[in-house]
Amino acid sequence: MKTVLVTRPEPGATRTAKRLSARGFNPIILPLTEIQPLYVKAPSGKFDAVAITSANALRHAPREILTPLYHLPCFVVGETTAEIARSTGFKKVNTGNGDGISLAGKVNSSTPVKTHLLYLTGRVRSSKFEDIVGRTGRAVTSIAVYDTILKSYETDYLVALLKRFLVDACLLYSTKGAEALMGAIRQTQIQYLFEKTEFLCLSDGIAAVVSGQGFGYIATASLPDETALLELLKA
Repeated sequence: MKTVLVTRPEPGATRTAKRLSARGFNPIILPLTEIQPLYVKAPSGKFDAVAITSANALRHAPREILTPLYHLPCFVVGETTAEIARSTGFKKVNTGNGDGISLAGKVNSSTPVKTHLLYLTGRVRSSKFEDIVGRTGRAVTSIAVYDTILKSYETDYLVALLKRFLVDACLLYSTKGAEALMGAIRQTQIQYLFEKTEFLCLSDGIAAVVSGQGFGYIATASLPDETALLELLKA
């Protein structure tokens, strides 16, 4: 049975572990980041639509911000986020193809140029979505409702965990998480425990963090979603 290291933050890490177990893998949960809500005030002004590129925005945005928006068209990055948006209260949910760039294209093709978009997002993010939508003349108001914090582990804990369960594959979900793992490996000098590990990355940007570190196998998902990422796993 292959051991797979799951590095995404909770609650997603536990959901991923269940998916892996159902497929016959041995999941080890080691979140490299933690999601924390930010204190934000309700935005002023009139908005025509809402955009969300992470389910974390829905989990951590205050109800007083979300409730007045439920009647607006809501553009979300993928089907998992769409399900959460509907269960939260949004009635008109439009789903992208798994990444911010494709979602920006969907917004641009589905809304008038004079649209004022409210973008609920995280403090740590790529600017690509905002850039692509903004340069069409659409107004984008961005509100960071959560932050991504690095988690730290004692060296003894990491060494004991990874020696006990030699990692066959490592799932990487963000550049920040990948940087944290590479830093922890260097700091604790446990590169030898990952010599045969397959590093499976959600995007090319994440793969670039791992590339050049001396590891043999690095692969990128065909689409930036977890289903495509898990398809990289070899039985």
